[in-house]
Amino acid sequence: MKTKNNMTYKKVLLKSCNPSEYPDLEITCRVLENGEIAGYVSVIPEEKKCIGTKVGRVAARIGKEGEVVKSVLTTNIEGKEYVLSEEEGTVKVRDGHPDIVVTNLDSNSHESYIVKAAKFESTYTPNGDGTFTPVADPRVLTEVPENVIITTAWGSEAISLRGSYIVTYNAEENDFNVLERGAKESTYATSPYEKNPILIKQ
Repeated sequence: MKTKNNMTYKKVLLKSCNPSEYPDLEITCRVLENGEIAGYVSVIPEEKKCIGTKVGRVAARIGKEGEVVKSVLTTNIEGKEYVLSEEEGTVKVRDGHPDIVVTNLDSNSHESYIVKAAKFESTYTPNGDGTFTPVADPRVLTEVPENVIITTAWGSEAISLRGSYIVTYNAEENDFNVLERGAKESTYATSPYEKNPILIKQ
């Protein structure tokens, strides 16, 4: 890590999705500590913000206890695909119900992840064709002008590349996540940003 002008930066190696054709890519990211994210987002001009509602379809199945689910998110940089993040989760049985394994159908990565059964029932609705769509839950999306790394509310580091987005879930609780530009374009419906709009958590 390097510190410059009271800011901390970290070098990150993005793995090439096709190493025989092009190598891994090293990028530099500004590190935002939990207490800094809300302030950072607040000073980005309003024209770089929008209201986003996730509308991308997902497939879902009941997981098997102990099953390991690997989620790989990729990103496109100058026509080349790189691995943006890799995470693993293990299916558990909670309150007598195994977790649900969800797979994004409309994103470029088609990533899979684990959702608690009770949360899945409350946050997804069936489409009638075997797929599901998230219940409308609009959030403020802020386009970032540089590569940044944030720490999510659940303690994971997440990279937001220049031109992608930080999603505000609850600024008062330092609850933010990141959204890759391609995922935003393929799985979110957006509308113009309004300061303090009704029903939007900020």
